Amino acid sequence: MLAPLTNNGEELKQSSLGNLVQPFHVMELVKAADTLNNQGKPVIHLSIGEPDFPMPKPVEQALAQAISEHKTRYTAALGLPELREAISLYYQTNFQIQVPAHQIVITSGASAALMYACLALINPTDKVLLTDPGYPCNKTFVQMAGGIPDFVQTQEAHNFQPSWADLYKQWTPQTAGVLLASPNNPTGTQLGAQAMQEIVQGVSTQGGFVIVDEIYQSLCYDRPAQSVLQVTGAPSEQIPVVVINSFSKYFGMTGLRLGWMVVPDTLLPAIERFAQNLSICPNTPAQWAALACFTPETLAICEERRQVFKVRRDFVVTALPKAGIELHSTPDSAFYVYAKSPYDSERYCRELLEQALVCAVPGKDFSEFRGSEMMRFSYANSMDNLETAIERIRLFNNGQLP
Repeated sequence: MLAPLTNNGEELKQSSLGNLVQPFHVMELVKAADTLNNQGKPVIHLSIGEPDFPMPKPVEQALAQAISEHKTRYTAALGLPELREAISLYYQTNFQIQVPAHQIVITSGASAALMYACLALINPTDKVLLTDPGYPCNKTFVQMAGGIPDFVQTQEAHNFQPSWADLYKQWTPQTAGVLLASPNNPTGTQLGAQAMQEIVQGVSTQGGFVIVDEIYQSLCYDRPAQSVLQVTGAPSEQIPVVVINSFSKYFGMTGLRLGWMVVPDTLLPAIERFAQNLSICPNTPAQWAALACFTPETLAICEERRQVFKVRRDFVVTALPKAGIELHSTPDSAFYVYAKSPYDSERYCRELLEQALVCAVPGKDFSEFRGSEMMRFSYANSMDNLETAIERIRLFNNGQLP
């Protein structure tokens, strides 16, 4: 057995940040589910935020072609010029927004984009407003930049989305900006255009920044997809908005780790230095493959899948209450339902997994205020599996499991 790593005879200590960063609890629960699966017990996952569809065929073919043509060397740190141009055209065609290609940065997933944005905008001890519930890694990105997460509790009555009044109430002289997600994980809800405009204008009057995570942007069901850029136009020094997006969710390229960000010109030099130092460049074959995302054939496939998600959403929000799960909002985007747990959510999700073989996610990953009350279901699974899972939940809640 190897001895512990030591420094001059003493066991090495973790950095303060290493101790501060919390585990992503959903992944711990998934590991427990995998153990049950390996024992021959068929767990149904309503847990992971990942499309269950394979990569669209044209993208898969483009990836294979890029590898066969040896397109595997480093690209520019900010990404392939061809892909940046393609995204610029995508904004123009789909959202009627003029975003210059040079303001678009390709990144190693949306996670890298969020990290770069935080490093570029946050100084040590700056406070950053984060909505609660929200994506758990956002607070980590803020902390890694030396900032202090300041959580703003959102309410069911407003679909768990904030207003400018909510944010302004917690604004202090130490507040540097706001990190939002629309559509939101875990709630599957989004901000309206007017609310987004009021937030951007309000933050701007305070001299702050707005980072908007739009990775679920095109997975909307009750109204057309939207972007904050339709309200603000391209980011500038006067409009300090940074937009984050990804090829993972709508385009189904999760494991290829590819995203993008739209940034003001003034941030580009810093973003480029971070990219050069932290990742060299994004995944090169994935970038070439991503060019196929914007072809009519791929977009038609993605649109068909969006309609499938809508059918699943409609089923789940109707079926869950009949199975004894109380809903407090109606998701209109992404592939999540944020629901009230019948009792302590960590214990409930653990018992649901062990007894009903259904894997859901307790709310402690997503909420500082009500994590023990709430939980998240993902409907990124087949309709057959969703029907079976919800029937298992109903039997579990009624004490009728065999």
